[in-house]
Amino acid sequence: MKILFIGGTGNLSLECTHRALARGMEVWHLNRGSHPGKAPEGVHSLQADVRDEAAVERVLGRESFDAVVDFIAYLPAQVEASLRLFRERAGQYVFISSASAYRKPAVHPVITESTPLCNPFWQYSRDKIACEDLIRARAGDLPWTIIRPSHTYANGWVPTAFSSSDWTVAGRILEGKEIIVHGDGQALWTLTHARDFAVGLVGLLGNPAAYGEAVQIMGDEALTWESIHRTIASALGREARIVHIPSDFIARAEPSLAGGFLGDKAWTSLFDCSKLRRLVPDFRTTISFQEGVRQSLDWLRADPSRQKVDPGVGERIERILAAWRRAMDEVWPSGRT
Repeated sequence: MKILFIGGTGNLSLECTHRALARGMEVWHLNRGSHPGKAPEGVHSLQADVRDEAAVERVLGRESFDAVVDFIAYLPAQVEASLRLFRERAGQYVFISSASAYRKPAVHPVITESTPLCNPFWQYSRDKIACEDLIRARAGDLPWTIIRPSHTYANGWVPTAFSSSDWTVAGRILEGKEIIVHGDGQALWTLTHARDFAVGLVGLLGNPAAYGEAVQIMGDEALTWESIHRTIASALGREARIVHIPSDFIARAEPSLAGGFLGDKAWTSLFDCSKLRRLVPDFRTTISFQEGVRQSLDWLRADPSRQKVDPGVGERIERILAAWRRAMDEVWPSGRT
């Protein structure tokens, strides 16, 4: 089976590449070649900016694929371009959507593929919904499958409320600084290791039962946000200095974060993956968060150059903490008994 990953070296797609190769598939990547050392041996690489349709046409030539997986389409125009490029070149078009597209506020904490799509808080999610609508309307005879992952992580990722792909929050924990957990920290959240996600994704490639279907891929371990941050701190050998701040306060203090919190993290998110298990019987959770985050942190700590801090994330956390202290002081001034 010959498959093409648009992307191929990211959080999700790299583990999917390893899984597909292990299953004996012929794997191709289409990307800009920004991370040439990350592609495993045996991958065929096509170098082009996927947003440059003419350049992609040139590098594709006469190649065709049994399945094309689009990991990096976020807007309807990008999906439309992919459909033009692969309508005659693919046996299946797989679009990576997002579980954040499901209805918010949540009406029921357990989400299935039939849960309505509606997110008034987050433009990212509304764009993913629009992409799904476009596929259904315009894919024509091209078989398609929509994948909805939730919060997925791999080596080098530390999944926290404020960031996942950098060292910022882990660094704050090591330095003994305060970190923020939204609300009372008791909302349940589902984290999935990318290695487990890859079993589900690869099992859907070339699977006729998945054509014309939306399928969510998540693990079955539900954790509170409080326990997620305390598990990270424990793996670092530290105690977490947690400050609980309401999500709507965070959104008012830092409007750029409103979508991610009010449109996603503030709500309990549990997923029924019965459909996936029917389609891919060997899918299961094999990597607990405790083990997965320990592996990720060990990988990061093995080489200090991997420990990338995002100054913007740290600055936002400090601004929110300062605003919260001011608000609390107005209600309970210092020295008041």
